[in-house]
Amino acid sequence: MQLTKERKTFIVEKYFQAKNFQQVIQSFQEHFPERQSPTKMTIWRNVTRYRTEGTHLNLNKGRSGRKRTGRSEENVRIFQGALTENPQISVRKSGLDVTKSTFKIIITLDLKWYPYKMHVLKAKN
Repeated sequence: MQLTKERKTFIVEKYFQAKNFQQVIQSFQEHFPERQSPTKMTIWRNVTRYRTEGTHLNLNKGRSGRKRTGRSEENVRIFQGALTENPQISVRKSGLDVTKSTFKIIITLDLKWYPYKMHVLKAKN
């Protein structure tokens, strides 16, 4: 069950007033009869998040997921300098210890550069 900001606020406020899970669940059912009542674990997680972070909102944006090791800001700057100096450098010859896929991702996503080949077209007579 996804809780809205209003419902999370309600849960945290009621818990601090009552200090009792059952009373919070009862109040929630009375105030939001159309919704399924939260579990004790849901209440506990919201209260704990409020105590540790000062808010019941989800602050995981930017902190969740796998850490960017290959695409760090430092690596992006190094790649930009190396490619500006010699745009025709290959991954292997660059001397930068990264995989081909990381190299391609840095070029396309971080630097917004797209590799292309020049094609010579025949002139129409």
